[in-house]
Amino acid sequence: MAFAMVGLRRTKTGLWTARKEIPADIRQAYGKREEKKSWPAELTREQAKAELAAWLGPVEERIALLRASRTQQPVTLSQRQCRALAGEWYRAQVAKYEDNPGRAEDWWFSREELEPIDPEDREAGLVQPTTWLTEEREQLLSERGLLLSVGSAEALLQQMGDLWFSLARLMERRAQGDYGPDPLEGTLPSFEAEPKRSAPRVSIKQLFEDYAASGASSPRTIAKWRPHVRHFVEYLGHDDATKVTPANVDGWVRALIAKPLAVKTVQDSYLPAVKIILADAATQGLIPSNPAVGIKVRGPKPTQTRGKGLTDAEAETILRATSGPHPASLTKYTALARRWVPWVCAYTGARVNEITQLRAMDIRQEEGVWIIHITPEAGSVKTRKARKVPIHSHLIEQGFHKLGKVGDATPLVYDPALSRGGSQTATQAAKMGERLAQWVRSLGITGVQPNHGWRHRFKTVARSVRMDPEARDAIQGHAPKTEGEAYGEWPLDALRAEVEKMPAYSSHN
Repeated sequence: MAFAMVGLRRTKTGLWTARKEIPADIRQAYGKREEKKSWPAELTREQAKAELAAWLGPVEERIALLRASRTQQPVTLSQRQCRALAGEWYRAQVAKYEDNPGRAEDWWFSREELEPIDPEDREAGLVQPTTWLTEEREQLLSERGLLLSVGSAEALLQQMGDLWFSLARLMERRAQGDYGPDPLEGTLPSFEAEPKRSAPRVSIKQLFEDYAASGASSPRTIAKWRPHVRHFVEYLGHDDATKVTPANVDGWVRALIAKPLAVKTVQDSYLPAVKIILADAATQGLIPSNPAVGIKVRGPKPTQTRGKGLTDAEAETILRATSGPHPASLTKYTALARRWVPWVCAYTGARVNEITQLRAMDIRQEEGVWIIHITPEAGSVKTRKARKVPIHSHLIEQGFHKLGKVGDATPLVYDPALSRGGSQTATQAAKMGERLAQWVRSLGITGVQPNHGWRHRFKTVARSVRMDPEARDAIQGHAPKTEGEAYGEWPLDALRAEVEKMPAYSSHN
Protein backbone atom coordinates (compact mmCIF):
# COMPACT_ATOMS: atom_id res chain seq x y z
CA MET A 1 0.00 0.00 0.00
CA ALA A 2 1.08 3.58 -0.57
CA PHE A 3 0.53 4.26 3.13
CA ALA A 4 2.49 1.31 4.51
CA MET A 5 4.85 3.57 6.45
CA VAL A 6 1.98 5.00 8.48
CA GLY A 7 1.00 2.74 11.35
CA LEU A 8 -2.62 2.27 12.46
CA ARG A 9 -2.95 1.26 16.10
CA ARG A 10 -5.33 1.27 19.03
CA THR A 11 -4.82 3.30 22.18
CA LYS A 12 -5.49 2.01 25.70
CA THR A 13 -8.98 3.50 25.47
CA GLY A 14 -9.68 1.65 22.21
CA LEU A 15 -9.43 4.57 19.78
CA TRP A 16 -7.80 4.02 16.41
CA THR A 17 -4.85 6.40 15.90
CA ALA A 18 -2.24 7.11 13.26
CA ARG A 19 0.67 9.50 12.85
CA LYS A 20 2.57 10.68 9.81
CA GLU A 21 6.03 12.11 10.32
CA ILE A 22 6.71 15.03 7.97
CA PRO A 23 9.95 14.53 6.00
CA ALA A 24 12.81 16.67 7.29
CA ASP A 25 13.48 18.33 3.92
CA ILE A 26 10.08 20.10 3.83
CA ARG A 27 9.25 20.15 7.55
CA GLN A 28 9.87 23.89 7.95
CA ALA A 29 7.68 24.74 4.96
CA TYR A 30 4.97 22.35 6.18
CA GLY A 31 4.88 24.05 9.56
CA LYS A 32 4.88 21.03 11.88
CA ARG A 33 6.85 17.87 12.64
CA GLU A 34 3.99 15.41 12.26
CA GLU A 35 0.28 14.98 11.57
CA LYS A 36 -1.86 12.93 13.98
CA LYS A 37 -5.42 11.66 13.76
CA SER A 38 -7.77 9.44 15.78
CA TRP A 39 -11.03 7.62 14.97
CA PRO A 40 -13.84 6.06 17.08
CA ALA A 41 -13.16 2.74 18.82
CA GLU A 42 -16.26 1.08 17.32
CA LEU A 43 -14.78 1.02 13.79
CA THR A 44 -13.55 -2.31 12.46
CA ARG A 45 -9.92 -2.52 11.27
CA GLU A 46 -11.03 -2.34 7.63
CA GLN A 47 -13.19 0.72 8.34
CA ALA A 48 -10.31 2.34 10.20
CA LYS A 49 -7.99 1.64 7.25
CA ALA A 50 -10.46 3.34 4.92
CA GLU A 51 -10.58 6.39 7.21
CA LEU A 52 -6.77 6.39 7.35
CA ALA A 53 -6.51 6.42 3.56
CA ALA A 54 -9.01 9.28 3.24
CA TRP A 55 -7.12 11.33 5.84
CA LEU A 56 -3.63 10.55 4.61
CA GLY A 57 -4.25 11.29 0.94
CA PRO A 58 -4.33 15.12 1.25
CA VAL A 59 -1.35 15.02 3.65
CA GLU A 60 0.75 13.11 1.12
CA GLU A 61 -0.38 15.43 -1.66
CA ARG A 62 0.64 18.49 0.33
CA ILE A 63 4.04 16.93 0.98
CA ALA A 64 4.42 16.28 -2.74
CA LEU A 65 3.47 19.88 -3.60
CA LEU A 66 5.96 21.28 -1.12
CA ARG A 67 8.69 19.02 -2.46
CA ALA A 68 7.87 20.13 -5.98
CA SER A 69 8.18 23.75 -4.91
CA ARG A 70 11.88 23.19 -4.29
CA THR A 71 12.47 22.67 -8.02
CA GLN A 72 9.43 24.40 -9.57
CA GLN A 73 8.68 28.12 -9.61
CA PRO A 74 5.51 28.87 -7.59
CA VAL A 75 2.98 30.98 -9.45
CA THR A 76 1.15 34.07 -8.23
CA LEU A 77 -2.55 34.46 -8.94
CA SER A 78 -4.40 37.74 -9.26
CA GLN A 79 -7.41 38.39 -7.06
CA ARG A 80 -9.68 37.61 -10.02
CA GLN A 81 -7.90 34.33 -10.70
CA CYS A 82 -8.20 33.29 -7.05
CA ARG A 83 -11.92 34.01 -7.15
CA ALA A 84 -12.32 32.11 -10.43
CA LEU A 85 -10.45 29.06 -9.16
CA ALA A 86 -12.42 29.08 -5.92
CA GLY A 87 -15.55 29.45 -8.08
CA GLU A 88 -14.80 26.19 -9.89
CA TRP A 89 -14.57 24.48 -6.52
CA TYR A 90 -17.84 26.14 -5.44
CA ARG A 91 -19.70 24.86 -8.49
CA ALA A 92 -18.43 21.34 -7.79
CA GLN A 93 -19.70 21.60 -4.19
CA VAL A 94 -23.12 22.79 -5.35
CA ALA A 95 -23.38 19.82 -7.72
CA LYS A 96 -22.28 17.49 -4.92
CA TYR A 97 -24.86 18.58 -2.33
CA GLU A 98 -27.78 20.12 -4.23
CA ASP A 99 -29.90 17.00 -4.74
CA ASN A 100 -29.53 15.86 -1.12
CA PRO A 101 -28.66 18.92 1.01
CA GLY A 102 -29.44 17.27 4.37
CA ARG A 103 -30.51 19.33 7.38
CA ALA A 104 -30.48 23.13 7.38
CA GLU A 105 -29.03 23.29 10.90
CA ASP A 106 -25.99 21.25 9.83
CA TRP A 107 -25.14 23.89 7.26
CA TRP A 108 -25.54 26.61 9.88
CA PHE A 109 -22.99 24.84 12.09
CA SER A 110 -20.59 24.45 9.14
CA ARG A 111 -20.62 28.23 8.71
CA GLU A 112 -20.00 28.77 12.41
CA GLU A 113 -16.89 26.58 12.21
CA LEU A 114 -15.29 29.01 9.77
CA GLU A 115 -16.04 32.12 11.84
CA PRO A 116 -12.68 33.52 13.06
CA ILE A 117 -12.09 33.82 16.80
CA ASP A 118 -10.12 37.06 16.49
CA PRO A 119 -12.55 40.07 16.30
CA GLU A 120 -10.07 41.91 14.07
CA ASP A 121 -10.09 39.04 11.54
CA ARG A 122 -13.90 38.91 11.73
CA GLU A 123 -14.16 42.62 10.95
CA ALA A 124 -11.80 42.15 8.01
CA GLY A 125 -14.13 39.50 6.54
CA LEU A 126 -11.62 36.66 6.96
CA VAL A 127 -12.36 33.01 7.67
CA GLN A 128 -10.86 30.51 10.08
CA PRO A 129 -8.54 28.26 7.95
CA THR A 130 -9.74 24.87 9.23
CA THR A 131 -7.99 21.60 8.40
CA TRP A 132 -10.77 20.37 6.13
CA LEU A 133 -10.81 23.58 4.11
CA THR A 134 -7.04 23.46 3.73
CA GLU A 135 -7.32 19.88 2.51
CA GLU A 136 -9.97 20.95 -0.01
CA ARG A 137 -7.58 23.61 -1.32
CA GLU A 138 -4.69 21.13 -1.65
CA GLN A 139 -6.95 18.71 -3.51
CA LEU A 140 -8.06 21.49 -5.88
CA LEU A 141 -4.47 22.54 -6.59
CA SER A 142 -3.43 18.93 -7.11
CA GLU A 143 -6.20 18.39 -9.65
CA ARG A 144 -5.16 21.55 -11.54
CA GLY A 145 -1.44 20.80 -11.27
CA LEU A 146 -0.84 24.20 -9.72
CA LEU A 147 1.91 25.20 -7.32
CA LEU A 148 1.09 28.58 -5.78
CA SER A 149 3.12 31.15 -3.92
CA VAL A 150 2.40 31.30 -0.18
CA GLY A 151 0.42 34.53 -0.61
CA SER A 152 -1.72 33.16 -3.44
CA ALA A 153 -2.37 29.92 -1.58
CA GLU A 154 -3.62 31.89 1.43
CA ALA A 155 -5.74 34.17 -0.78
CA LEU A 156 -7.29 31.12 -2.48
CA LEU A 157 -8.09 29.60 0.92
CA GLN A 158 -9.87 32.80 1.99
CA GLN A 159 -11.87 32.90 -1.25
CA MET A 160 -12.92 29.27 -0.77
CA GLY A 161 -13.98 30.02 2.80
CA ASP A 162 -16.02 33.01 1.63
CA LEU A 163 -17.74 30.89 -1.01
CA TRP A 164 -18.44 28.17 1.54
CA PHE A 165 -20.53 30.69 3.51
CA SER A 166 -22.54 31.29 0.32
CA LEU A 167 -22.79 27.55 -0.31
CA ALA A 168 -24.05 26.93 3.23
CA ARG A 169 -26.73 29.60 2.86
CA LEU A 170 -27.78 28.13 -0.49
CA MET A 171 -27.96 24.59 0.94
CA GLU A 172 -30.00 25.84 3.91
CA ARG A 173 -32.53 27.10 1.36
CA ARG A 174 -32.40 23.81 -0.54
CA ALA A 175 -32.92 21.85 2.69
CA GLN A 176 -36.02 23.95 3.34
CA GLY A 177 -37.42 23.21 -0.14
CA ASP A 178 -36.33 26.41 -1.89
CA TYR A 179 -34.78 25.52 -5.26
CA GLY A 180 -34.81 29.03 -6.67
CA PRO A 181 -31.86 30.44 -8.69
CA ASP A 182 -28.41 30.67 -7.11
CA PRO A 183 -27.70 34.45 -6.99
CA LEU A 184 -23.94 33.83 -6.87
CA GLU A 185 -23.62 31.71 -10.00
CA GLY A 186 -23.61 34.53 -12.52
CA THR A 187 -21.04 36.59 -10.59
CA LEU A 188 -18.15 34.09 -10.65
CA PRO A 189 -15.45 34.69 -13.29
CA SER A 190 -13.99 31.85 -15.32
CA PHE A 191 -10.47 30.64 -14.71
CA GLU A 192 -8.87 31.18 -18.11
CA ALA A 193 -5.89 33.51 -17.95
CA GLU A 194 -2.39 32.15 -17.46
CA PRO A 195 -1.24 32.87 -13.92
CA LYS A 196 1.58 35.33 -13.49
CA ARG A 197 4.86 33.67 -12.61
CA SER A 198 6.47 36.74 -11.14
CA ALA A 199 5.40 40.02 -9.67
CA PRO A 200 7.07 43.42 -9.82
CA ARG A 201 8.97 44.47 -6.74
CA VAL A 202 6.92 46.46 -4.22
CA SER A 203 8.99 48.50 -1.78
CA ILE A 204 7.89 48.06 1.84
CA LYS A 205 9.44 51.39 2.82
CA GLN A 206 7.64 53.16 -0.01
CA LEU A 207 4.35 51.55 1.00
CA PHE A 208 4.83 53.08 4.42
CA GLU A 209 5.69 56.52 3.05
CA ASP A 210 2.59 56.41 0.85
CA TYR A 211 0.53 55.52 3.89
CA ALA A 212 2.14 58.34 5.88
CA ALA A 213 1.29 60.81 3.10
CA SER A 214 -2.36 59.71 3.14
CA GLY A 215 -2.89 61.30 6.56
CA ALA A 216 -4.68 58.18 7.82
CA SER A 217 -2.60 58.26 11.02
CA SER A 218 -1.34 61.17 13.08
CA PRO A 219 2.21 62.51 12.57
CA ARG A 220 3.04 61.24 16.05
CA THR A 221 1.99 57.68 15.13
CA ILE A 222 3.87 57.84 11.83
CA ALA A 223 7.04 58.91 13.62
CA LYS A 224 6.65 56.02 16.07
CA TRP A 225 5.98 53.46 13.33
CA ARG A 226 8.67 54.45 10.81
CA PRO A 227 11.60 52.84 12.70
CA HIS A 228 9.49 49.71 13.23
CA VAL A 229 9.05 49.35 9.45
CA ARG A 230 12.77 49.88 8.92
CA HIS A 231 13.50 47.22 11.51
CA PHE A 232 11.18 44.81 9.67
CA VAL A 233 13.00 45.42 6.40
CA GLU A 234 16.36 44.87 8.12
CA TYR A 235 15.06 41.62 9.58
CA LEU A 236 13.89 40.41 6.15
CA GLY A 237 17.12 41.35 4.42
CA HIS A 238 15.16 42.82 1.50
CA ASP A 239 12.61 45.55 0.75
CA ASP A 240 10.08 43.66 -1.38
CA ALA A 241 6.53 43.15 -0.11
CA THR A 242 5.84 40.51 -2.78
CA LYS A 243 8.34 38.20 -1.08
CA VAL A 244 6.93 38.54 2.44
CA THR A 245 5.32 35.39 3.83
CA PRO A 246 3.31 34.77 7.01
CA ALA A 247 6.34 32.87 8.32
CA ASN A 248 8.47 36.02 7.83
CA VAL A 249 6.09 38.16 9.85
CA ASP A 250 5.71 35.53 12.55
CA GLY A 251 9.49 35.13 12.77
CA TRP A 252 9.95 38.88 13.13
CA VAL A 253 7.37 39.03 15.92
CA ARG A 254 9.06 36.15 17.74
CA ALA A 255 12.43 37.86 17.39
CA LEU A 256 11.03 41.05 18.92
CA ILE A 257 9.61 39.14 21.89
CA ALA A 258 12.97 37.41 22.33
CA LYS A 259 14.79 40.79 22.54
CA PRO A 260 12.88 41.00 24.87
CA LEU A 261 10.12 43.50 24.13
CA ALA A 262 6.80 43.52 25.97
CA VAL A 263 3.93 41.70 24.29
CA LYS A 264 1.85 44.88 24.44
CA THR A 265 4.60 46.91 22.72
CA VAL A 266 4.87 44.44 19.85
CA GLN A 267 1.11 43.95 19.60
CA ASP A 268 0.12 47.61 19.77
CA SER A 269 3.02 49.28 18.00
CA TYR A 270 5.38 47.08 15.94
CA LEU A 271 2.93 44.66 14.33
CA PRO A 272 0.27 47.27 13.38
CA ALA A 273 2.93 49.34 11.58
CA VAL A 274 3.63 46.46 9.21
CA LYS A 275 0.15 44.94 9.13
CA ILE A 276 -1.58 48.10 7.93
CA ILE A 277 0.73 48.78 4.97
CA LEU A 278 0.63 45.16 3.83
CA ALA A 279 -3.17 45.32 4.04
CA ASP A 280 -3.10 48.41 1.83
CA ALA A 281 -0.83 46.63 -0.65
CA ALA A 282 -3.22 43.67 -0.80
CA THR A 283 -6.23 45.98 -1.26
CA GLN A 284 -4.47 47.68 -4.18
CA GLY A 285 -3.66 44.34 -5.76
CA LEU A 286 0.09 44.84 -5.38
CA ILE A 287 0.35 41.57 -3.42
CA PRO A 288 -2.14 38.66 -3.44
CA SER A 289 -2.99 38.86 0.27
CA ASN A 290 -1.85 40.35 3.55
CA PRO A 291 0.73 37.94 5.05
CA ALA A 292 0.37 39.62 8.46
CA VAL A 293 -3.27 38.58 8.86
CA GLY A 294 -3.79 36.15 11.72
CA ILE A 295 -0.31 36.63 13.19
CA LYS A 296 -0.48 36.34 16.97
CA VAL A 297 1.87 37.90 19.49
CA ARG A 298 2.71 35.39 22.19
CA GLY A 299 4.98 35.91 25.14
CA PRO A 300 5.15 36.09 28.91
CA LYS A 301 2.44 38.17 30.52
CA PRO A 302 3.75 41.19 32.46
CA THR A 303 3.66 41.00 36.21
CA GLN A 304 1.28 43.60 37.63
CA THR A 305 1.86 44.33 41.31
CA ARG A 306 -0.51 47.30 41.55
CA GLY A 307 -3.35 49.10 39.78
CA LYS A 308 -2.74 51.48 36.89
CA GLY A 309 -4.37 54.46 38.60
CA LEU A 310 -2.86 56.86 41.12
CA THR A 311 -3.75 56.05 44.73
CA ASP A 312 -5.35 58.57 47.10
CA ALA A 313 -1.97 59.22 48.73
CA GLU A 314 -0.18 59.66 45.39
CA ALA A 315 -2.85 62.04 44.10
CA GLU A 316 -2.59 64.04 47.32
CA THR A 317 1.22 64.18 47.02
CA ILE A 318 1.13 65.48 43.46
CA LEU A 319 -1.61 68.05 44.04
CA ARG A 320 0.09 69.33 47.18
CA ALA A 321 3.31 69.81 45.21
CA THR A 322 1.61 71.88 42.51
CA SER A 323 1.75 74.97 44.72
CA GLY A 324 5.51 74.72 45.10
CA PRO A 325 7.95 75.86 46.14
CA HIS A 326 9.55 75.49 42.69
CA PRO A 327 13.16 76.28 41.69
CA ALA A 328 13.80 79.88 40.69
CA SER A 329 15.26 78.59 37.41
CA LEU A 330 11.89 77.20 36.33
CA THR A 331 10.39 78.97 33.32
CA LYS A 332 7.01 80.59 33.75
CA TYR A 333 5.53 78.03 31.35
CA THR A 334 6.81 75.02 33.31
CA ALA A 335 5.67 76.61 36.57
CA LEU A 336 2.22 77.17 35.08
CA ALA A 337 2.12 73.57 33.81
CA ARG A 338 3.01 72.19 37.26
CA ARG A 339 0.43 74.44 38.87
CA TRP A 340 -2.58 73.52 36.70
CA VAL A 341 -2.12 70.39 34.55
CA PRO A 342 -2.34 67.83 37.40
CA TRP A 343 -5.47 69.53 38.79
CA VAL A 344 -7.18 69.59 35.39
CA CYS A 345 -6.27 65.94 34.76
CA ALA A 346 -7.63 65.01 38.20
CA TYR A 347 -11.05 66.50 37.41
CA THR A 348 -11.29 65.56 33.70
CA GLY A 349 -9.32 62.34 33.23
CA ALA A 350 -7.97 63.90 30.03
CA ARG A 351 -4.73 62.82 28.37
CA VAL A 352 -1.89 65.01 29.63
CA ASN A 353 -0.94 66.30 26.18
CA GLU A 354 -4.56 67.30 25.55
CA ILE A 355 -4.12 69.73 28.44
CA THR A 356 -0.53 70.88 27.79
CA GLN A 357 -1.56 71.95 24.27
CA LEU A 358 -4.54 74.06 25.43
CA ARG A 359 -4.75 77.62 24.14
CA ALA A 360 -6.22 80.58 25.99
CA MET A 361 -9.24 80.48 23.67
CA ASP A 362 -9.94 76.84 24.62
CA ILE A 363 -11.06 77.91 28.11
CA ARG A 364 -14.37 79.69 27.74
CA GLN A 365 -17.99 79.91 28.79
CA GLU A 366 -20.75 78.40 26.67
CA GLU A 367 -24.45 78.21 27.55
CA GLY A 368 -23.55 79.52 30.99
CA VAL A 369 -21.08 76.67 31.59
CA TRP A 370 -17.30 77.08 31.86
CA ILE A 371 -15.67 74.48 29.61
CA ILE A 372 -12.35 73.23 28.31
CA HIS A 373 -12.48 72.78 24.54
CA ILE A 374 -10.21 69.85 23.65
CA THR A 375 -9.77 70.06 19.89
CA PRO A 376 -7.43 68.77 17.16
CA GLU A 377 -7.00 72.42 16.13
CA ALA A 378 -4.77 72.84 19.20
CA GLY A 379 -2.73 69.68 18.66
CA SER A 380 -2.94 65.91 18.68
CA VAL A 381 -6.18 64.31 19.91
CA LYS A 382 -6.20 60.51 19.76
CA THR A 383 -9.77 60.23 18.49
CA ARG A 384 -9.36 63.25 16.16
CA LYS A 385 -12.66 64.50 17.55
CA ALA A 386 -13.15 67.70 19.51
CA ARG A 387 -15.01 67.56 22.82
CA LYS A 388 -16.17 70.06 25.43
CA VAL A 389 -15.54 69.21 29.07
CA PRO A 390 -17.22 71.26 31.83
CA ILE A 391 -14.77 72.69 34.37
CA HIS A 392 -15.27 71.42 37.92
CA SER A 393 -16.36 74.08 40.41
CA HIS A 394 -13.23 73.48 42.50
CA LEU A 395 -11.06 74.49 39.54
CA ILE A 396 -13.18 77.61 39.07
CA GLU A 397 -12.83 78.34 42.78
CA GLN A 398 -9.05 78.21 42.33
CA GLY A 399 -9.25 80.59 39.36
CA PHE A 400 -8.34 78.27 36.50
CA HIS A 401 -11.04 79.76 34.26
CA LYS A 402 -9.27 83.14 34.41
CA LEU A 403 -6.59 81.76 32.06
CA GLY A 404 -9.17 81.82 29.27
CA LYS A 405 -9.24 84.61 26.70
CA VAL A 406 -11.67 84.83 23.81
CA GLY A 407 -10.03 84.52 20.38
CA ASP A 408 -6.51 84.15 21.80
CA ALA A 409 -4.69 81.17 20.25
CA THR A 410 -1.63 81.57 22.50
CA PRO A 411 -0.62 78.26 24.15
CA LEU A 412 -0.98 78.33 27.93
CA VAL A 413 1.90 76.21 29.21
CA TYR A 414 4.64 76.26 26.58
CA ASP A 415 6.49 78.95 24.67
CA PRO A 416 5.11 79.02 21.10
CA ALA A 417 8.35 80.60 19.85
CA LEU A 418 10.21 77.35 20.57
CA SER A 419 7.98 75.33 18.25
CA ARG A 420 8.78 77.33 15.12
CA GLY A 421 10.59 75.22 12.59
CA GLY A 422 10.46 72.22 14.90
CA SER A 423 9.17 68.74 14.18
CA GLN A 424 5.41 68.36 13.94
CA THR A 425 5.51 65.36 16.21
CA ALA A 426 8.03 66.41 18.86
CA THR A 427 5.75 69.26 19.87
CA GLN A 428 6.43 71.53 22.78
CA ALA A 429 3.18 70.31 24.34
CA ALA A 430 4.46 66.72 24.29
CA LYS A 431 7.81 67.79 25.70
CA MET A 432 6.06 69.62 28.52
CA GLY A 433 4.13 66.42 29.26
CA GLU A 434 7.44 64.54 29.51
CA ARG A 435 8.85 67.17 31.88
CA LEU A 436 5.78 66.85 34.08
CA ALA A 437 6.24 63.08 34.17
CA GLN A 438 9.86 63.50 35.28
CA TRP A 439 8.77 65.93 37.98
CA VAL A 440 6.10 63.55 39.28
CA ARG A 441 8.67 60.75 39.49
CA SER A 442 10.93 63.06 41.48
CA LEU A 443 8.12 63.26 44.06
CA GLY A 444 8.52 59.53 44.70
CA ILE A 445 5.64 58.31 42.52
CA THR A 446 6.78 54.97 41.06
CA GLY A 447 5.23 51.83 39.63
CA VAL A 448 2.59 53.75 37.68
CA GLN A 449 2.64 55.94 34.58
CA PRO A 450 2.93 59.38 36.20
CA ASN A 451 0.67 61.16 33.70
CA HIS A 452 -1.67 58.42 32.52
CA GLY A 453 -2.32 57.40 36.11
CA TRP A 454 -4.76 60.32 36.38
CA ARG A 455 -6.80 58.87 33.52
CA HIS A 456 -7.24 55.54 35.27
CA ARG A 457 -7.93 57.24 38.60
CA PHE A 458 -10.68 59.39 37.09
CA LYS A 459 -12.52 56.28 35.90
CA THR A 460 -12.18 54.64 39.32
CA VAL A 461 -13.51 57.67 41.19
CA ALA A 462 -16.28 58.18 38.60
CA ARG A 463 -17.50 54.65 39.19
CA SER A 464 -17.44 55.10 42.96
CA VAL A 465 -19.71 58.17 42.75
CA ARG A 466 -22.05 56.49 40.23
CA MET A 467 -21.27 58.86 37.39
CA ASP A 468 -23.27 58.01 34.28
CA PRO A 469 -21.12 55.59 32.19
CA GLU A 470 -21.87 57.46 28.97
CA ALA A 471 -20.94 60.74 30.64
CA ARG A 472 -17.57 59.55 31.91
CA ASP A 473 -16.73 58.23 28.43
CA ALA A 474 -17.78 61.54 26.86
CA ILE A 475 -15.66 63.48 29.36
CA GLN A 476 -12.56 61.35 28.74
CA GLY A 477 -13.02 61.06 25.00
CA HIS A 478 -13.59 57.30 24.97
CA ALA A 479 -15.52 55.78 22.08
CA PRO A 480 -19.21 54.99 22.76
CA LYS A 481 -19.82 51.34 23.63
CA THR A 482 -22.72 50.94 21.19
CA GLU A 483 -23.96 52.59 18.01
CA GLY A 484 -26.95 53.85 19.97
CA GLU A 485 -24.72 55.66 22.48
CA ALA A 486 -23.02 57.45 19.59
CA TYR A 487 -26.25 59.26 18.70
CA GLY A 488 -26.85 62.79 19.91
CA GLU A 489 -24.79 65.11 22.12
CA TRP A 490 -24.50 65.67 25.85
CA PRO A 491 -26.04 69.03 26.88
CA LEU A 492 -23.36 71.00 28.72
CA ASP A 493 -25.47 71.60 31.82
CA ALA A 494 -26.22 67.86 32.07
CA LEU A 495 -22.56 66.99 31.61
CA ARG A 496 -21.57 69.59 34.23
CA ALA A 497 -23.89 67.87 36.73
CA GLU A 498 -22.00 64.64 36.13
CA VAL A 499 -18.59 66.35 36.48
CA GLU A 500 -19.72 67.85 39.79
CA LYS A 501 -20.22 64.35 41.17
CA MET A 502 -16.43 64.17 41.45
CA PRO A 503 -15.57 64.92 45.09
CA ALA A 504 -13.32 67.95 45.56
CA TYR A 505 -9.68 67.25 46.34
CA SER A 506 -8.10 69.06 49.29
CA SER A 507 -6.92 72.45 48.12
CA HIS A 508 -3.40 73.55 49.02
CA ASN A 509 -3.39 76.77 47.07
